[in-house]
Amino acid sequence: MTRNSDFDRDSDRSLNRRNALKALGTAGAAITGTGVLGTVSAADPHRKYFAAQEAANEIREKQGRQAMLRFLDKQGINYETVRKPMVVEREGDDDVSTNEFDNVDGSFSDCDICLDFTLYTNSSSTIYTIDMEWTYDLEVGDYGQQPNDGAALYYTDSCWDYYFQSLSDTTYTSSYVTPEDDNNNDGVAFSVDDVSASDGDTLYCGLNIEPIGDCSYGQREVFGQYLHNWTDVDVTSSFGVSFPAGISVSYSVDTEVNQEKTGTEGDGDTLMTLDQSEATLD
Repeated sequence: MTRNSDFDRDSDRSLNRRNALKALGTAGAAITGTGVLGTVSAADPHRKYFAAQEAANEIREKQGRQAMLRFLDKQGINYETVRKPMVVEREGDDDVSTNEFDNVDGSFSDCDICLDFTLYTNSSSTIYTIDMEWTYDLEVGDYGQQPNDGAALYYTDSCWDYYFQSLSDTTYTSSYVTPEDDNNNDGVAFSVDDVSASDGDTLYCGLNIEPIGDCSYGQREVFGQYLHNWTDVDVTSSFGVSFPAGISVSYSVDTEVNQEKTGTEGDGDTLMTLDQSEATLD
């Protein structure tokens, strides 16, 4: 199941996929726009998969998530998805934040941040995509507050790797979401400009990966997290992610910043997770 299984993952990787394609004389075809890969070579055997991915993201933005999933079905792309509300805890009678979350038990009838987490793959199960999207349900006059929120897509570090070693090539995002962390092999963190988002907006991020190593399907897990931040102090945030710790955040000034992390059970530790077996058809 592992593509390039004979490749030594512990080597220097100075000749990554992009360099190898250049060495073979293949030309990269630039794809621009929201929610797509930055570069896909015409020689890449998965170019049809990436074209379908681009089209699926466009359908999601215009017609919604269910239309996107129906399109993936028609393209023969296998997927598994879970949906969870972001559960926000209150302490005593205090409001949880300036966002005034009104749904603290996580019911889908009125969730403040609804999270959809998906793992999908091509017909040969050689490339997988971790996808997470979320929708804001804001009260009248409500809005996000600085600093930026964070999102993270990551995986069991010995069982997966980026499909492309270039961050811009192996990720995609909606508006207001920016990949931020490219200094590790555990996944990617994203900065989320929730201040600019409006009620009903659906934001998303995605990461293309491939299976590596001698792992069972059940061991090849993928994870998603969302971190909501708010404070009255003028501060900016930056994000990282690692396995198994998950998303991390640092701030530009030393000050107290309120945080709520998913947490699909309200504890900050129950993660959104799927494994390879759930997205692969035998």
